[in-house]
Amino acid sequence: MDVPNQVQRDIDAVTRIAAVPKILEVITRTTGLRFAAVARVTDSRWIACAVRDEVAFGLQAGGELELRTTICDEIRQHRQPVVFGHASTNPEFAEHHTPRLYGLESYISVPIHRASGEFFGTLCAIDPLPSRVEAPETLQMMELFAELIGEQLESDERYALSQAALHTALDVAKLRERFINEVSDDLKEPIQALVMDAYLIKTTPGLDADTRERVAAMEANLWRMAALVGGIADFAHDKLVPVAPLVRTPAATLAAELQRVLSQVVSAYPQRVLVTAVRIDVDCDPARLGQLLVNLALNVLRHVAADAAVSIEATTTAGSLVLAVEAPGLVLSGEDLGRVVDTSAAPGGPMRGPRAWDFFIAGEIACAHAGRLAVTPTPGGSRLAFAMPLQTRQDTAPATLASVSA
Repeated sequence: MDVPNQVQRDIDAVTRIAAVPKILEVITRTTGLRFAAVARVTDSRWIACAVRDEVAFGLQAGGELELRTTICDEIRQHRQPVVFGHASTNPEFAEHHTPRLYGLESYISVPIHRASGEFFGTLCAIDPLPSRVEAPETLQMMELFAELIGEQLESDERYALSQAALHTALDVAKLRERFINEVSDDLKEPIQALVMDAYLIKTTPGLDADTRERVAAMEANLWRMAALVGGIADFAHDKLVPVAPLVRTPAATLAAELQRVLSQVVSAYPQRVLVTAVRIDVDCDPARLGQLLVNLALNVLRHVAADAAVSIEATTTAGSLVLAVEAPGLVLSGEDLGRVVDTSAAPGGPMRGPRAWDFFIAGEIACAHAGRLAVTPTPGGSRLAFAMPLQTRQDTAPATLASVSA
């Protein structure tokens, strides 16, 4: 039993092989037979997939012959070529029903197999006049062409399967993106409400120091949650990629964004000494660079002593933008930082502790801006920095944010 849709797909597959018309032309010119075709042969149908007709046989691509009237049906069963150049004088085919029914004297047909060995059909040529088609080199040529068509059919099928798998994967990815986006949006509102509540509690007159410290810690965790939700939404939309478009951002706009995110860090660590300096004008994604700077700052603040003065600096040189965080007593190895390049492994392993380094999001943002993260030793500590190449404006003075401390 053959499935009609599958038969049509097989016909279409032959049509997509650009070399088939040229193959049929070569066969007719070489053998002298004026009709050549590629036929799909199943246990119930003979269908012409491609035809070259110079004898007005009357069969076109998509046309069918009664299967039992064809020699191709026999070839489907024994899988061997059939060749004769003068049917009326050939002992085997003089009384055969096919030459008599269709008025054939010359005939050659070879089986077409897919690369897997599955029988597909035949490559055949016919003519009502006698010919010398029985020459060995003619059969070799036909078999070579049949093998070529079979391999192309197999390649076409593999390509179709890969395309189907790709479309399925894209459909799943779209559903996943929609789900993540909706969940992220649903999480933003309650997080924002909790941040406001925490701020109101923290600023309540007469609040004892212990409660104020607990609320500040809660606020810090809420800001971290908000940043993570934003990062998840970015990954869902494939925003953090090396080809992300970077639009020139005025210095004042970028400075304001960095001021905003640094105020979150100050609010999260009200008892810590933070000194910031920003002098910047660059093509970038302000929100993502702000996210990167917060990520670096929070990593450092979790790993240094409570009385350590943390310096945060954003500057541009002649050829690069640098965001740096530095603190005395900071200990960070290149191995810890190197984990950001391996997005398949969770930093710190599956049992990551609350004080482990976490540079995954920072590393992705760095890659999106064609930049890199690096750590260098300083007297008594380390300097964690992000650097990206840039072209600074020549007609605009860089903006400067005054130092902020808390």
